[in-house]
Amino acid sequence: MKKDIKSLLLIITCTIILFLAFYFPNIIIEKENAYNFLSAFAANVQKKEEIIFYNFEINYKMTGLISPNILYTSTKGDIESKFLSELVRNKPLLFYRYADVNCNICYETEIKALQEAFVYTPELTGILCSYIIERDLINFKRLNVIKLSMYRIDSDAFNWEVEQNGNPYYFVLHPDMKISHIYVPNKDYPALNKQYLEGVKRFLQDEN
Repeated sequence: MKKDIKSLLLIITCTIILFLAFYFPNIIIEKENAYNFLSAFAANVQKKEEIIFYNFEINYKMTGLISPNILYTSTKGDIESKFLSELVRNKPLLFYRYADVNCNICYETEIKALQEAFVYTPELTGILCSYIIERDLINFKRLNVIKLSMYRIDSDAFNWEVEQNGNPYYFVLHPDMKISHIYVPNKDYPALNKQYLEGVKRFLQDEN
């Protein structure tokens, strides 16, 4: 009888020890997971705020600047170069600006988003890009089935501040060659980028 009691107590004791051995580490892991989640969430919110603040700041500095009337060549087979002012003679346009030295995933993703946003109104937008080798641009447009108008320009065509950060960006060019609606998209925040494109599309539709 005493042996049975001892055996029972031993089993109960072992069960309690095993329970405690698993319970407390799980509590610690859960706390660590919760802490990591909150830390990641806070960092995400902070990064998003930084992106929004930067774009507000860059718009404050650049909106109203006069764009240089640069030359461009079309990917439609035109031999002669034309002036940028010819594209916005009658209406403002949204331009996406990038160079082949930029993050290729960034501009490939954004061009896809741009095409989706302006699928029914491609005439309201265009792409200003810089390629060292023109054939690379032709191949890129063909392989990615880009239907938007693409214009090749010199890499140093613009010398304004947003050009210096090395990231692709958007801007609206008006018939008087003034710029507005500058925006530097971030591939980690596609919803924010989409919100910008939808807002600019409404603006351009109202203007045209």
